[in-house]
Amino acid sequence: MKKVNYRLREGVNLVHEGEDFYLLSEIPLVAVKVNKALYEILSEMGRSTSSPYSLENDHPLMDLLDRLVIKGLLVRDETFEHETYPPISIIIPVKNRPRDIRDCLSSLEALDYPRDKVEVIVVDDGSTDSTTQVMQAFQIKAISVRESIGASACRNLASREAKGDLIGFIDSDCVPQPRWLRDLVPYFEEETIGIVGGYVSNFYNHTLLDRYEDVKSSLHMGSHPIKTDDARPSNFYVPSCNLIARKKAFLEAGGFQEDLHVGEDVDLCWRVRKLGYQLLYVPRGEVKHKHRNDVMPMLRRRFDYGTSEAILSLRHRDKRKMLYLPPLYAVFFISVCLGIILGYPLLFIPALGILVVDFFRNQIRMSKTGLKLRNYTLFLSVMRSCVSFSYLAHAKLRLLFVPCIFLPGSILPHLFCAYSMFLSEDVALSPVAPLLLGNGRLSDTAAKNRYLLLFTLLHYGSIGLSNRGPLGMYCENELRAVCSRHCEEPCMMMKNIFIV
Repeated sequence: MKKVNYRLREGVNLVHEGEDFYLLSEIPLVAVKVNKALYEILSEMGRSTSSPYSLENDHPLMDLLDRLVIKGLLVRDETFEHETYPPISIIIPVKNRPRDIRDCLSSLEALDYPRDKVEVIVVDDGSTDSTTQVMQAFQIKAISVRESIGASACRNLASREAKGDLIGFIDSDCVPQPRWLRDLVPYFEEETIGIVGGYVSNFYNHTLLDRYEDVKSSLHMGSHPIKTDDARPSNFYVPSCNLIARKKAFLEAGGFQEDLHVGEDVDLCWRVRKLGYQLLYVPRGEVKHKHRNDVMPMLRRRFDYGTSEAILSLRHRDKRKMLYLPPLYAVFFISVCLGIILGYPLLFIPALGILVVDFFRNQIRMSKTGLKLRNYTLFLSVMRSCVSFSYLAHAKLRLLFVPCIFLPGSILPHLFCAYSMFLSEDVALSPVAPLLLGNGRLSDTAAKNRYLLLFTLLHYGSIGLSNRGPLGMYCENELRAVCSRHCEEPCMMMKNIFIV
């Protein structure tokens, strides 16, 4: 049996003014007027996990509380009460990774899950070193192929011999934490769930590149749960390094496409979704991934990931890239960027005008609710929204339009500076990128300073000064509030923010 727990998010307060009741968050700014009955229910909620407000699954109040979760006012968690655990087969393809497979298999032995319910199948994809000998030291089912057939084919080969009702996929360079299965498997109590993905964190934690991967890795699906909704199209997927599938759904979909060497997990998730199953991601069931912590191997792997984009687009023509683009914030972003890059202060005037317009617009909206807020609070909210949108718009646009900037940027220094700015999110050596790639064209000191300013704001801001990437998370929460103010339904702007 599943219980759903709700608690107030940190920074959210209940406000009672006269006969009116409100739920208020100042950072980010979200205000919701509620009736007295809901106010009394919210008053019973604590802020810690030790004192949540619990409901049985499918309780009629859940739909209303879930809308407050989407607005970022409540935090939702789930607990399960069950006596039995379904059998699961864990499949690991490996090639020439003796140390990694030893760490991975050792961690699987420490799982907090009934040992008799777990089957581990390791497929040796034509290793030429001591990988096979390392595998023999563990109580597993080993499958060896003489010539390499690829990770997708290895997974399919093992899945045909798997005995479990569920199939867990993990990579050989990953280390699952003890609660990996216990955190993720219970979600399959819901029959419509076909695939569940869990949180992927970094195994390494030493260098700047490690911190970059911790918040910018394509395996990092975010800190908010994501669940597909049949009413909305979605490009959502979960990576195969931490993916558990219902065996029936996996076989109905035909398994992994063996001709895909990257993007095969995206393809599988989309095909399973087309069969009518739902996909779920929860920031639990942690697996630590040993990412490539040298610059060039990391860049080569990112390049490989990019090659799957065109193939996936051809195979799934119904999928479209979507970007939430409020006109006011878009003009603010363009004005600020052009003002910095071109060095024309007059270009900041439209940005200032947008701040004023959005301030009065929010003031009118708040006055209609009857809630009184200080002008200082409203103006700071407008500033945070504009800056947060600019940060996240940069992260999206750099992926789409960098090639368009490269050719003219190689001729005009200022445009090349813009190109370097967009590229900086994916190049670990971006502080020297303008000099290395621009052949000395950025010799103007002012241009260098403008570039470094943008680099500092956009690049180091994304990494943050800690492993959690605080600026990125802050901007995500702020934009989540923006969408809740401007849209009746949650937007599909970013995969790691909204239930889609």
